[in-house]
Amino acid sequence: MNKRTTAFLLGSVLLCHASLVYGEVPDYNTVVEDTQKENKAVQMFETDDGKGNTVQVAAHQETLYVTARKTGIYTMPSDSSAELAAVSLGDQVEQTAICDNGWSKVEAEADGEKVIGYIQTQALNSENQIVSMDAEEVEVTSDSSILDYPGKKDGEVVGEVLELDEVKRTGTVNNVWSRIEYQNADGTEQEGYIPTSCLNVSDGQESTEASIDTKKDAGTLHKSSGKGVFSDALETDESVTEQNGVQIGKAVAASSDAKLKDLGVFKITHYCPCSICCGPYANGITSTGVTATTNHTIAVDPSQIPYGSKVVINGQVYVAEDCGGAIKTNCIDIYVATHAEGEAKGVYYTDVYLIQ
Repeated sequence: MNKRTTAFLLGSVLLCHASLVYGEVPDYNTVVEDTQKENKAVQMFETDDGKGNTVQVAAHQETLYVTARKTGIYTMPSDSSAELAAVSLGDQVEQTAICDNGWSKVEAEADGEKVIGYIQTQALNSENQIVSMDAEEVEVTSDSSILDYPGKKDGEVVGEVLELDEVKRTGTVNNVWSRIEYQNADGTEQEGYIPTSCLNVSDGQESTEASIDTKKDAGTLHKSSGKGVFSDALETDESVTEQNGVQIGKAVAASSDAKLKDLGVFKITHYCPCSICCGPYANGITSTGVTATTNHTIAVDPSQIPYGSKVVINGQVYVAEDCGGAIKTNCIDIYVATHAEGEAKGVYYTDVYLIQ
């Protein structure tokens, strides 16, 4: 497959909440309200979530697509129930009902069989940005890591390709990422994602990333719908503006009398809400459900720094509101307005302090 076999497996896939993307799928209340506005009867029933709680369910038909790296379909609207099957990024499901606890009843095909069960609604989207294609042999034009998900914040590195390697491209993601087949350490073939700009694409197709003015951003930005929040503990009255669909906050300096706990030296990276950083359904919504804000939002490993924590990096206060598959222990990803800004600020190591 390759001129030089350079793709290799680096680690196992980590399934975490960060791989779920808040989609544009109507929730339970919206479905009920819209149906009533159309003077139609709302078909409803109740079910159990497997924990003894009653869940209200409204019938709703829609074709949707999976936005998660991988997620399960369960017997009940709760991940504490039995898993019937697993679906992956880009898989199609038929939504038949919407629950009031954030789950959907769906029909899907898994391993050649029809499966009926429940899936988290936030792992679904009405648009499919994963386009499959007949496998084509393409040449790698620059070294690149292979990710298990097409987004630098959430994707974990599972291998690498080097310049002049030949790989099979089996699909595109938002035209910014390409799905490729690669060979891991034991010789078996796997699928992963690399930026399309790293490939010599045939048939006159061009990388979206390469054609974009990276001084502004890279990849696709989708309109967000979450509500950004600033911590009540900050001593100044913050104002948030919006520029090009991105919430811009003002930098807040740590108080001179703040009580700080030294968390040690951290690797600091940067990300923006584009599809290169956050994947095909990037919309600026964090894993906590709020809209990311510059000079404020950071992605952390929540097992190390709990959500809502305020930390100080180089004298500036940030709030832990997001996470990502690539954000591990002693690593923080700072949210910025554009891809170019993130690239310019780069990667560095510095002391991080927790405000107590």
